[in-house]
Amino acid sequence: MILIKKYVKSNSFLYLIIAMTCLLFACLLNDYDYDLYARLIVGEYFFKTGWITSKDFLSYTPTHVWYDHEWGSSVVFYTFYKLFGNFGLILVQSITMFFTAFFVIKTQKLQEKAYPVSIFFILTFLLLYIHQNPSIVRCHMFSFMFFSMLLYFLEKTRLKNSNILWLMLPITVIWNNLHGGVVSGLGIIFLYAIGEFISKKPFKKYILVFTLSSILLLINPYGYEYLSFLISANTKSRIYITEWMSVFANRHILYYFTIFFIGVLSLILALDKFIKKRKIEVTRTLILITTIILGMQHVKLLSLTLITTFALFYNEICRIFNKNIIKFLNKLTLLIMFVAIFGIPFTQPQIARTQIYKYPVKEVEFLKINNIKGNILTQFGLGSYVSYKLYPNNLIYMDGRYEEVYDDEIFDNLKEFELVSKDWDTVLTKYKTD
Repeated sequence: MILIKKYVKSNSFLYLIIAMTCLLFACLLNDYDYDLYARLIVGEYFFKTGWITSKDFLSYTPTHVWYDHEWGSSVVFYTFYKLFGNFGLILVQSITMFFTAFFVIKTQKLQEKAYPVSIFFILTFLLLYIHQNPSIVRCHMFSFMFFSMLLYFLEKTRLKNSNILWLMLPITVIWNNLHGGVVSGLGIIFLYAIGEFISKKPFKKYILVFTLSSILLLINPYGYEYLSFLISANTKSRIYITEWMSVFANRHILYYFTIFFIGVLSLILALDKFIKKRKIEVTRTLILITTIILGMQHVKLLSLTLITTFALFYNEICRIFNKNIIKFLNKLTLLIMFVAIFGIPFTQPQIARTQIYKYPVKEVEFLKINNIKGNILTQFGLGSYVSYKLYPNNLIYMDGRYEEVYDDEIFDNLKEFELVSKDWDTVLTKYKTD
């Protein structure tokens, strides 16, 4: 009995429970992301040819060089899918979620007079994380995982004078070929350099790692031209794409505002500490302000706000609560999580999450069964699903690869068609749409 109690209180048990909870949450998410199917196509193409194509073969509309900043994610997704079927995709989701939470905890422990790790707060973090990212298997999950890891590296360098930040160099190469969100990592390193410079602390290491990591972006299938694409893609206006809208957009204000509010609350607590003690950690506060602004502008980036808040401002949040209440919530949370994970087999993790209300499942099957060929005018989000099911018999107008493959004109013409604007029929007259 003593050994059991000792194990339950150990870090190993804590991480095991968190890992199983991540798996449970991934199993409970009930639909694949729109772009997953394009990722599987690219992954399959890679294993068949041994390389990444720079030419689009799925569309009947004009395209430019295909700069696939997510090709590495495609290979990972397809590998897991071929090895484990639909469960493999859920496994990828749960692994990235777990390591995101893992490095949040590691960063919490680094803080001065750190509060004990709270399973209640970790569960809260995970619930907010899946609320923010409800679709299964998205490439930006890798960016959130690496962002969390990088925060740990940076904080350990700042607080412990560690050399662990040099690990960012090989990670940059991996991250860069998994998702274009690598620029968020470079941005945070640069902000740490600014923060430490303002605080009159050593900052040259951050500048050097930032510089070398930026150079390592050249290691990709497309060479130096990819850097130009990466800059344009990360500064592109996407006002008609919902996940790139502001947190104050009418359709988002209620769904995403919780994470934004928590970030702002943490900032208020940091400023309150400054008012009372005339002491503020410039670097931490600078990172929080930056991620809040990014999340405010684009709801997709609120996950960065969430990670920053729980990793760097855990102590400030804990101080709001009574310690006895936290202990009670931890025990209750642990019991709930322990019981809940036994429900994993009942979630049918091997079943595909292609929802008939979200995708044109019946229509696509009709075209496939009857061998009907021709170019299909696809809605923006559904293009990759149609390609996955019907290529090469049918080509699509466009899909979610957007700036990777298509010029703005293609998207604008589709927007005019869907909004029934003045030139709504351009997509039918200008392009060979069957």
